[in-house]
Amino acid sequence: MPSVLADFTGRFSVAGSDRDGPVEGRILLGEEQLILAASETDRQTIPLTEVFDVASGNEAALIDPMAGTPLTVAYRNGSSRTTAVVAGEEATIEKFTTVLFKALLNGTAVQVKHPAKVGGRVLETAFAGGLLSLRSGGVVFDTEDGPITVPLSSIVDFDRREESVGGHRRPVVAVAHVDSGQALTTVAATETSRELSLLGRYLRRTYEDVLASLRDLSLSERETETLAALYSTGDADVSLSSVVDADARTVKRILHALHEKELVESGEHNPILTAKGQIVVNQYLERVNE
Repeated sequence: MPSVLADFTGRFSVAGSDRDGPVEGRILLGEEQLILAASETDRQTIPLTEVFDVASGNEAALIDPMAGTPLTVAYRNGSSRTTAVVAGEEATIEKFTTVLFKALLNGTAVQVKHPAKVGGRVLETAFAGGLLSLRSGGVVFDTEDGPITVPLSSIVDFDRREESVGGHRRPVVAVAHVDSGQALTTVAATETSRELSLLGRYLRRTYEDVLASLRDLSLSERETETLAALYSTGDADVSLSSVVDADARTVKRILHALHEKELVESGEHNPILTAKGQIVVNQYLERVNE
């Protein structure tokens, strides 16, 4: 392996192998392949060009559970599809997952439209060519007009659909994210559906963690109304007391509670929604409009 990106000891299991359950061995990641080595002579080599999905947890129900934090790698093996599960300490698997996604996606050619929407307003922005790279905590689309950055922590919604790109209908991923309290949508297309699926999986990682944390979140009716009011007014210099029909002292107390719950942050004029707060408002508006 010319260049080793990751090398650690863990446990792994490959669907359909002759091994009786998971084994301990070395997990080595290079620029072109992933090697799962139980010994010098017993190893599974997975070309990265054949990997089409990477998912946290043990996605393969037929593979025995393993101690530690598992990660499932799905790949093509000849004419069939199969999976391998690797497991290790949580911090090690987290770092390995990020490095694996970078090996799979860095340098991918993309067509990107940014911003495709600002708030609810659809723009006539054209697609521009660029290269994809994964940076610390986010995705960067490098275009001739400069880099477009989508931090993972700013993502509030996803949509997979088809759009006309260069005169042809192609699958795209539309990512809604928050920038300084403003909701933006970026649309990206890749050359292959495999690359697009991997990009979507990477972008969803933090978003799904945020959704999970919101399931246990408890909000009063007044707190929800205040979030909706912030969504409606943005960072405009508008008195929130007049919008939510409460005195300034009550509004201040509500905002403090929302800040403690990481749903709002300071803006130029008023508090603004965080990505987490935007997701809460999106869910609220969906319920109202049902």
